[in-house]
Amino acid sequence: MAVWQFRIELAPKAVAEANSLCAGMVLTQEQRESIVWWRDQRLPVTLLHDVEKMLPPGKAWSKDLEAFGSLDTSCLTIMREGESLVEVHFRFDLREVAIELLETAVQFSRDLQCWFISEGGKVIEPDLSALKDEIRESSAFQFVKDPLSFISRLK
Repeated sequence: MAVWQFRIELAPKAVAEANSLCAGMVLTQEQRESIVWWRDQRLPVTLLHDVEKMLPPGKAWSKDLEAFGSLDTSCLTIMREGESLVEVHFRFDLREVAIELLETAVQFSRDLQCWFISEGGKVIEPDLSALKDEIRESSAFQFVKDPLSFISRLK
């Protein structure tokens, strides 16, 4: 994943609630590794059609990975093991992200009854304002906003 990409994971709300999670909480590392988000879950093909309008089917590096858009810029990725879903993520290229793509991601997550999980493990409601706030706090945003300052802080 490129430094200018912001990545957000989708997590079924019912699974989160069954694991005593709610919006605003931050997952522990143990929770991040142990919760099986997508067991027995399906992605309705009709919902993917809306995403395809913004992110056409793309190329992936594995037969178990389905990509919409480009892995180098903005995309939706769906990881499977055989027929089972494992992970669903959006990546946004913050160098040129369109508000319409963020709105599509929010609606897609709502339609799937999912929450967002940030890279730091924060559980976020599928809300445009909340997503934009999380993006502004991300290292990808800091890099895009001021690459030299970002790099100097890495020392």
